[in-house]
Amino acid sequence: MLNSDLKMQIMESIQRRAAPARGEAAVRATLLLSAAAAGPLVAIGFIAANDQDPRPWSLVATTVCGAALATAVTAWIALGRGGRVLGRARVSLLATAIAAPVAFAAWKLAWSSMYPAMTEAWSDRPGARCFALTLLFAAMPFAALAVARRGTDPTHPGSLGAALGAATALYASVLVDFWCPVGYVGHVLLGHVLPIALAGVFGFAIGRHVLGMRDGG
Repeated sequence: MLNSDLKMQIMESIQRRAAPARGEAAVRATLLLSAAAAGPLVAIGFIAANDQDPRPWSLVATTVCGAALATAVTAWIALGRGGRVLGRARVSLLATAIAAPVAFAAWKLAWSSMYPAMTEAWSDRPGARCFALTLLFAAMPFAALAVARRGTDPTHPGSLGAALGAATALYASVLVDFWCPVGYVGHVLLGHVLPIALAGVFGFAIGRHVLGMRDGG
């Protein structure tokens, strides 16, 4: 149940917003997000074209498809409402943001360990490039989602931002993992898992200021 102050705040926010034409907002948000997601996809294509990947294609397909499925589930939770007027519960959003990097690490390391030499350390690739690329590629779709969902969450904008941050970082991790052949645990944690966790933290902080109708977590 909503208290009277929250009801009043929501109504005032709705009244301040100009009502877009039917479907216009959804189309605009879709185009914005598609453009933001396409940029990293093209970039990683150019990067991967110039590198040799020693991994068997079966390993690449397994890890990438698993990460893509995790991305889809995380995005579904972050963007969906779960049958609730005000969106999913705070605990569901935060649990998703926390589970995302753990799930990626478990899947990537488990499958890499099944192939000979795929978990050996690469001294020249500690994970710094993957770390930077993941955060960079995640920033583009996250910014698009932040613009599309700006000022729409009256109850837990920080938690929503954390889930969106984790979802976009997972998307970036799918692209980076398609290029990166390293399955060493230290590299995976630094270059792939840490940026997903940080994206959730940054998303929480940004969400409180951008996504909410008022301050809140």
